[in-house]
Amino acid sequence: MFRIPKRAWLALTTSVAVAGFGLSVGAGVGPAAASSSTVIKAALPPSTGPITASDNAGLAQVTAQYEKAHPGVTVQWLPTNTSSITAANATVESEASGGAAPDLVWEQYGPVTSGSIPAGILQNIKPYLEKPNPYVPGNKSWLSLFPASVVPYMTSPNGDIDIILGSAVETGMFYNKALFAKAGITSAPATWAQFMAALAKLKAAGVQPFIFADGGLCNPSWYERLATSSLLADQVSKFDVNKAQVTTGLDVAVGIKKGIISMSNPRYAEVWKLLGQLAPYSYSGAATYDACSSETTTTPPLDSQALLSTGKVAIVWGGSWYIPNLNSIGFSGKYGVFPEPTITSATTAYALNTITRGVIGGPNGNGQWGVTSQKADSSMTPAKTAVVMDFLAWLFKPANLGYWINQSQKGGEIPIEVGAPTLNLPGLTSLIPAGKVPTVIDVVLDDVLTTAATTSGLRLVQEYMDGSLSYSAFASQWQSLLTTAAAAWAAQNHVNLNSY
Repeated sequence: MFRIPKRAWLALTTSVAVAGFGLSVGAGVGPAAASSSTVIKAALPPSTGPITASDNAGLAQVTAQYEKAHPGVTVQWLPTNTSSITAANATVESEASGGAAPDLVWEQYGPVTSGSIPAGILQNIKPYLEKPNPYVPGNKSWLSLFPASVVPYMTSPNGDIDIILGSAVETGMFYNKALFAKAGITSAPATWAQFMAALAKLKAAGVQPFIFADGGLCNPSWYERLATSSLLADQVSKFDVNKAQVTTGLDVAVGIKKGIISMSNPRYAEVWKLLGQLAPYSYSGAATYDACSSETTTTPPLDSQALLSTGKVAIVWGGSWYIPNLNSIGFSGKYGVFPEPTITSATTAYALNTITRGVIGGPNGNGQWGVTSQKADSSMTPAKTAVVMDFLAWLFKPANLGYWINQSQKGGEIPIEVGAPTLNLPGLTSLIPAGKVPTVIDVVLDDVLTTAATTSGLRLVQEYMDGSLSYSAFASQWQSLLTTAAAAWAAQNHVNLNSY
């Protein structure tokens, strides 16, 4: 989920070579031509204000350096007036229908790689990424600067790349060091079995162990991703129709239809049995908290960080954006963080020992853009596309990317290109995936099928975790929800699930 943070061109008499990309721009269009004027209209990261806002100081500085080195180019940054990707894309679709979309639009990988963005609005920028970034000496290709864990998030099922991703937000377990010491816990749990043992030790020491904050969707949807992606890792190929990094509505509906995403499948049922094991250790007021609420929120769902810093709860499941927040209130050095524990055979016979680091969060931080097509943006000629991509190449020079990401909001966002500097925040790097992330299985709790299903699913999880529903009652109602939601998705999208 999203949380909210000189190489001159070669001027020629008749043409301007676009740096490194092997394309040519007609006379008078290239940014180095004194008489030319190319205006790039670009959407700012959401919730950051105008380009003059402090959150965008680094981005403004890097942009000014580019404009100075390319006097024919002006970048007009446009505020994104919503933090909802759904609302933002509705605006883009409306603008695109009249050919008036910006050149660079804010995006997130989910809508782009799942095909939610109507075809023809965004360009395939893979041909540019397969060439060297002209501002990075010696790189084989711009794409080679992205870690193996990130490239699949940018890639659509057809192999196109319609989005570029600049930073990640990751989630992890934040713990109070003093309370761990009180319970005699000397090392952070690495497996689910160790995690459960730690919760038991905390409870035995008279410490409130954990909060599964289910007043909003964050903890519930994170858990669903973690456990489902782990326990169904060897069955995902049977329903992963779109072959994207994150399952789509079609994938999930097919999985439900085939009985793989089903409470009658012991592997899938185990997801929810494990969740039930957390209930005795979770804070009794969990339904009034959400892991993604602002720390300044005064009405439920409240931010759960204060429970950690005041010692009311030993472990809070939160995100990388917690780190600067906790440090800013003087809690630096008093907490630790560890990645979501791996579900192993020590916990369940259905375990596949899947490393799920990066499954929750991922490259949904700052610096996510799509380049619009000429159909969506009438000014976007091939020549202008080359100029836009050259500007992106400058923004994504690793040193530049790290600088402006780290300046923006300082929200625990992690620059993701190789060589990009990262803020020196203790624990931050431990949350970053070391290799390729397994296919991420999203089912109910992240608006994958229907919004109604997500709302109903959250209610069921809340009732299950507070003891209002037994496992058998939860399983029955959850299965009914799965079946109904899959049918609703298929009807809404005119898909015959029997054909898969």
